[in-house]
Amino acid sequence: MIKFWLIAIFIFIISTYILSKLTLKSNREEAGERIWRFGNGRSVYWRILTLCSFGITVVIMLIMHWIGIPIL
Repeated sequence: MIKFWLIAIFIFIISTYILSKLTLKSNREEAGERIWRFGNGRSVYWRILTLCSFGITVVIMLIMHWIGIPIL
């Protein structure tokens, strides 16, 4: 079970990092500096990014299970 959690955490961290590198700058420019700094721009962005990373992690883990890679 420890192997499962280590793989899942690793995939989650990597997917979060890649998504943030791809979308952070454009989202910050789109929202505007005032909303990003004083509004809820940052919290909404990181909430959506976390949910997307979680979904990517689940999909990758399901594909690994479907292929037959032992993760448990």
